[in-house]
Amino acid sequence: MRASTAWLSEAEKSRIADEAMELLAGVGMRFAGSAVLPELAARGARVDEATGIARLPRELVEWALAQCPRRLMLAGATPEDDVVLDDGEPFHFAPSGCVAKTLDFRTGVRRASTLQDLRETTGLNDELPQLDVMWTQVSATDVPLEQRELVEYFTLLTETRKHVTFVDPPDDPVAVGRICELLAGDLERFRERPRISTVLTAASPLQIDGPALDIHTALARHGVPVHAYTMSIAGATSPVTLAGSVVQGVAEFLGAATALQVAAPGARLVFCFGTGVLDMLRTTFSMGNVESAQMGAMATEVGHFLGVPTLNPGFSTDSKQPGLQAGYEKALKTAGVCSANPDIISGWGLLDSHNTMYLPQSVVDNEIAAMVRRLQAPVEVSDATLATESIAKVGPGGGFLAERETAKRIRAGEHYLPTVSNRHSYEKWVEEGVTENDVAEAEVERLLAKHAERSCLEADKIDELAAICGADDASVRRAHRE
Repeated sequence: MRASTAWLSEAEKSRIADEAMELLAGVGMRFAGSAVLPELAARGARVDEATGIARLPRELVEWALAQCPRRLMLAGATPEDDVVLDDGEPFHFAPSGCVAKTLDFRTGVRRASTLQDLRETTGLNDELPQLDVMWTQVSATDVPLEQRELVEYFTLLTETRKHVTFVDPPDDPVAVGRICELLAGDLERFRERPRISTVLTAASPLQIDGPALDIHTALARHGVPVHAYTMSIAGATSPVTLAGSVVQGVAEFLGAATALQVAAPGARLVFCFGTGVLDMLRTTFSMGNVESAQMGAMATEVGHFLGVPTLNPGFSTDSKQPGLQAGYEKALKTAGVCSANPDIISGWGLLDSHNTMYLPQSVVDNEIAAMVRRLQAPVEVSDATLATESIAKVGPGGGFLAERETAKRIRAGEHYLPTVSNRHSYEKWVEEGVTENDVAEAEVERLLAKHAERSCLEADKIDELAAICGADDASVRRAHRE
């Protein structure tokens, strides 16, 4: 037995893809200031130089799609840390990125995120077994802006062995290219095992910043995977209807894919769909709504229909604090999105519509991820698991606790055993006086202490990376790793 959910019919997937391509051909997409515009024109696109809008013929879009590999490997520090995106592979979990606020669990104060927060959230997530891919989860706002980008890169790569996704668009592709060479030995080996990837975000509706596109194009030529991210607001920057927002999101991805494939054929792309909704009653942006889960599942199925890997932010919540709202929104949305089997689910560790990081939330989300994986895992239905002989042996009024098969199956994972959830009796729970948040906070401290004992990058590479990133200052480099 295995859970099987279909959100769209084949005809509906095809129609959404067709409508998206019609939009690109008729309305076009703006790439103002990009060097790719003449290349698009040379390939048959109708380019308006004054506006930077390129109308992309269907044949060109379909050609670009054919260049996009479905199988994509996001390399970690070792093959054991690698993540493979492909048909038949399980879904994977990641944070979302570059939030400027942290809810400090030690003080209870919501404040600007710091470099130390980036160190801790990266180190904690490196230790959590359900998280597969690392993103720049918080922005180091205490580092001068002119240094911040490369200092964040240095911190990420020295604090995790998992694949790293740089979220803010790189300003210095030359430095990123040098990082690629350093990590792999040379660019050819990096192409075989890409240790980093980047995020290119659309400015909905139907726009991508031209200079940012050019930077990602330069990196894609080195084999850097690019997460092409569409994140509109239904009712504000995309249509209020769920289907309309999905059509626009697919069009934005296809426009980005066409531009990237024309300039860097064979570019490795992930279709990232992170559309939220405008709450018309409160005039606020919502990511924890159930409609986002529905749209995410729809976009996932269309992306796979088109033959590309997909990402959706399933762990989203609008709650400003850990608690009931965060729990039910994150669990419901993650379970809904995962039923469509996206390649990556993000939003891990965040509150407040992806605006606030809270370290204990990562521990809770690790538990939600484990439960969702168990929910989607196959359940064996066979002579052995139907257990008819065992039932007959025990007979009426008997018990199964002493049966050898019981211990064997529990050790093999027949039942998920939680870390944070409390399953004690009421009396025992009162006696201990510990909440699930207390457990999560203690687990944060335990895992951070454990992480401090390991090195995530070779010492000689740390020195070279520090030189590339301008990270020689003692406030940037951790003393025990120098």
